[in-house]
Amino acid sequence: MIITPLSVRVNRLFALAHADNAPEPSTAQVAADLAAILGRPVDPDAVQAIRDGVDPDGEPAVLSALAAYFHAPAQYLSDEDYHEYDVLIRFKLAVRDAGVNHLSMRGRSVRQPSLSVRDMERMIPLLRNLPDQASTDSR
Repeated sequence: MIITPLSVRVNRLFALAHADNAPEPSTAQVAADLAAILGRPVDPDAVQAIRDGVDPDGEPAVLSALAAYFHAPAQYLSDEDYHEYDVLIRFKLAVRDAGVNHLSMRGRSVRQPSLSVRDMERMIPLLRNLPDQASTDSR
């Protein structure tokens, strides 16, 4: 399995945290919100260092607060068992960026999830290669 660096995972959380037509939250705003979560100051430069890969490990308390801020499981930023959640984030980003307004998936039975991690992984390249809706809507 390919290892996804912490900086990439953190940047994906930032990218997912906004609508497609809105800017992502600023590092300064996130640092201020992390300070409120932790009850102590958090330097925006420390958050930026994680995002830039300058601090490839990050402070555990800050990583835990980052996960909480973005409503992600703590292990997404703190251990090696992040792959399934990372696929979900990449899938959600691909759906949003493709301009898909509605996506409905049905499982084959009640016991089987409607969309597996493997299914999502297969769909990500398809979503990324959809024609730009803005150019097709004008025809």
